Amino acid sequence: MIEDQLLESTDPNISELSKDLTRSFSDRRVNNRIREADEFRYAYWDGQSTDGRKHAENYGRQVHPWEGASDSRILFTDHYVNHYVATLNGADSRAALNVNPTEFQDIENASAVQLYMSWLVGTLMSPSWDDELELAKQYAGHYGWAGIHTIWKRSQQMTPKELTLESLGKTLGVESIESIKGVFGKDSDMLADIFTATNPQFKTSDIKKKFKELRTNGKTVIEMPEIVCDYPEIVTLKPFYELLFPPETREIHRARAVFRRDSFTIAELEDKATSEGWDEEWVENVKATSGTYQHHWDRGVSPVQRVTDSANDSQNMVEVVYAYSRRVDEYGRPGVYLTVFSPSYTAGEDGEDAFASHTLVKEAGGRIPIEVFTRERTTREIIESRGIPDIAGTWQTEVKGQVDMLFDRSNLETLPPLKVPLRYGNRISIGPGKQLSEQKPGDIAWMEPPKKGPDIALKNIDSIKLRADEYFGVANPLIDPTIAQIKNQDHVNRWLRFKGTILNNIWELVQKFGDDKEFGEVTGTGLPIPDDNKKYNFRLSFDIREMDSEYTQNQLKAISEIVLPNDSAGQIDRRKLIEAQLRMINPTFPEQFLMDDQQAAQKMFSEENNTVAMMALGNQPELRENDPSAQMRAQFVNQIIGSNPKYMELMKSDELFVELVQKYMQNLNMSIMQQQNAVTGRLGVQSDA
Repeated sequence: MIEDQLLESTDPNISELSKDLTRSFSDRRVNNRIREADEFRYAYWDGQSTDGRKHAENYGRQVHPWEGASDSRILFTDHYVNHYVATLNGADSRAALNVNPTEFQDIENASAVQLYMSWLVGTLMSPSWDDELELAKQYAGHYGWAGIHTIWKRSQQMTPKELTLESLGKTLGVESIESIKGVFGKDSDMLADIFTATNPQFKTSDIKKKFKELRTNGKTVIEMPEIVCDYPEIVTLKPFYELLFPPETREIHRARAVFRRDSFTIAELEDKATSEGWDEEWVENVKATSGTYQHHWDRGVSPVQRVTDSANDSQNMVEVVYAYSRRVDEYGRPGVYLTVFSPSYTAGEDGEDAFASHTLVKEAGGRIPIEVFTRERTTREIIESRGIPDIAGTWQTEVKGQVDMLFDRSNLETLPPLKVPLRYGNRISIGPGKQLSEQKPGDIAWMEPPKKGPDIALKNIDSIKLRADEYFGVANPLIDPTIAQIKNQDHVNRWLRFKGTILNNIWELVQKFGDDKEFGEVTGTGLPIPDDNKKYNFRLSFDIREMDSEYTQNQLKAISEIVLPNDSAGQIDRRKLIEAQLRMINPTFPEQFLMDDQQAAQKMFSEENNTVAMMALGNQPELRENDPSAQMRAQFVNQIIGSNPKYMELMKSDELFVELVQKYMQNLNMSIMQQQNAVTGRLGVQSDA
């Protein structure tokens, strides 16, 4: 039995990780996968010219059928990738987020969690959240799958801060200003030593100079570290380039090792040493590898330049790898470890492993904090998920062939070749207004165009497009729209399930690193972050048919005319229903127009309070017609009058006030009866019968 050098030790073991990294990118199923997908999507091939024609000098051989023939770029697969991404983007913009508690007593807190998470991804993590999700959709449509790394990002920068004797006292924990002045006047060097002991990022000599300026001027300016971000972050990883794993991997969370490749500037490395505790000696030594990559990485084709991306993008960058690996400690306890190292600097001068950090992963439930989204699931292996170029590449080649033939035929018909006798040689020159001399009548004539018309080529193109539209769920008048809806709904469901998993991972990080005060302020509850990560499940849902305006109108009509009148038991939550209706019309409307329950009740109470006050002054109330909120308003009126001694006195002594109140209450009761009659008219009996 061969011993697993990586599994059986919790040491970093950089040499074994490097071997697995090499195995990951040298897998024969991975090699050239990016290049092949890129060449189809961006319509690139060797010998291509910018004018869309074939030239022998570019191909290095004679071209067919002639020099300058059509060599068109058909962005067939690009069209279907963009349709796939647009469909998922549309679902994202309209999908409803539901936070489902696992226990009944957590229902109340679930709304607070939902509000906080909506704020977090929509405000604090924006626009990076949307950008990274769209990149994941692009990669999935293009290459078949994508990875998302969920992390807690914490970084700081040096910010100029004014330092006075008062602020210095607070920094050193001395409350009495007189005490700090006394010590400062006697021995400012000692204070400088104390200050640098608590702030090791400063040099004592520099602080002594600053303190001299403070003693002379009463103030000075010192650059202090300030946290500029402290929140979750998602990073989308490019398949086969930024995210790799050994060939035997089937599921990401069962992988022996998973590698995320990245590159950093020198300044970013130094920030990592401060904010994430990376080894300072390693950071200093790895700087020498800036601009060099240990392995050759094929980045594919540039979508803008439409050429092989050969730009030297590694200048001033240091290659860094995040390696997640499964280990077992000396007591037999399994765990996931994160090792940060550089393939260009794996060992120090003493031969010992060189790494930035090596820690046990405690967040994310002890799992690898990387999720993989696959466009399809045909086997258990991640890399077997096909991108759209894998499927539509041949169709694109067929369409290109037909288009090239049509273009060449058009050239032949518009300006056909001249038929001339051999004896004329190359002496014939044609052009507008030119004279041609014939030795014999009929010597010079246009060549007849091909007898078959372009119909066959056009039918072939239409046939291929119809086949692709049906396969990828693109609307086409010749295809039953239900087929497109079913296929698009399947893609949307798959994506929203994955997005819900990402939100669950973010919530786990919030529970570990989040700020209780921030949670209480954002949700308006004043409560801390719930600490049980198994209490809530994040789920997103969207019906693809809601993109059809006619379907949406019919749904709204059915709710108003059928559902609401039959709600005799009052089981429908009207606020949630209104929110759903607004979202169907426009996803941004709920945030623009809806108040929460407390705000709505307070607004209604204030309105009725004003109405009662106006009636007390002898003014006529504003009457309401078929008001769904009439019952609650009537309760508020009774509450307002019953709790106010002055109003109660007026009810006994002021006949006009009594008359106005009775009139208003009769108006509200009429609305209540109208609501009940709508139900009675449908059921044939009263709702309380």
